[in-house]
Amino acid sequence: MAVSPTSSNAAASAADLIAVLKPFTPDALANGFATLIGALLGAMLAYVLQRQIQARADERVALTSAHRLMFALLQQINTIVLIQRDYVFEHLKNPGRFISIPATPSFDVAKNTLQIPDLAFLIDSKTGRAVLYDFYLAQENYIEAISQWNMRSAIHLEKVQPALAASAIPNGGIVTEEALQLVLGRHLFGTILNSTNNCLETLQRAYAKLAQVKINARAYLVVRFKTNDFTDFDMPETYGLEPSDSTPRADA
Repeated sequence: MAVSPTSSNAAASAADLIAVLKPFTPDALANGFATLIGALLGAMLAYVLQRQIQARADERVALTSAHRLMFALLQQINTIVLIQRDYVFEHLKNPGRFISIPATPSFDVAKNTLQIPDLAFLIDSKTGRAVLYDFYLAQENYIEAISQWNMRSAIHLEKVQPALAASAIPNGGIVTEEALQLVLGRHLFGTILNSTNNCLETLQRAYAKLAQVKINARAYLVVRFKTNDFTDFDMPETYGLEPSDSTPRADA
C-alpha cells in the first residue's frame, strides 16, 4: 500500500513540532516564570534602595544648605551691626555727622551672600519659596547698604578729607555749615551730606529686613527638618539701628 507524499510531510511536521515543544514542560515553564519574576523583583528592589539612598543624600545636602542660610544671615546682620557700632553710633546726634563719621576700607559686598543654587531646597514648597523670596529681598538690601557705605567712604576719603586738609579749618575745631560749604563747594557738600543720610537709612532698613527673615527662616527650617538644631541669635544692642535704641548712651 503506497503512502502519499502529503501524509508523510504532515507526519514529519508534527514530529518536528513535538520536538520543539518537548522542552516546554509545565515544570520548565514554571521555572522560567519564577526566574523572570525574581529578576524583576530584584531590579525593583535595587531601584527602591537607590531612591532611598539618593533621598537621604539630598536631605543631607538640603540640611547643610539650611545651616548655610542661617550662618549667612548671622554674618550679614553682624556686619551691619558692627559698622553701626564702630563708626556710626557715637555720631548719630552730631549735626556734622556727614563729616565726623569716618571713612573705612571697602567691605566685600559678595562676602557672606548666597545664590539660588545654594538654597534650591526652598523651592520645594510654597512656604519655602516665600522664605527664599524674603531672604533675597533682605539680601539685596544688605548689598545696597554695604555698597552705599563703600561709596560714601570713597567720597569722604578721596574728596572730602583732601579738601579739609587743604583748608584753614583746624583739625577738631568747631566749624559752621557755611564754612564747610565754602571749603567743599556746594556740590561736594551736598554729595557727602546725602550719601551719609542714605547710608544711615539703608543700614537701618537692611537690619530690619534681615532680622525678620532670620525669625521666619528659622521657624520654617525647624518644621521642615524636624529639629531645633539651627543657629539662633539676637543682638543685645543694635546701636541705633532700631527706634528703641536710637539715642547714644552717655558712655558710648
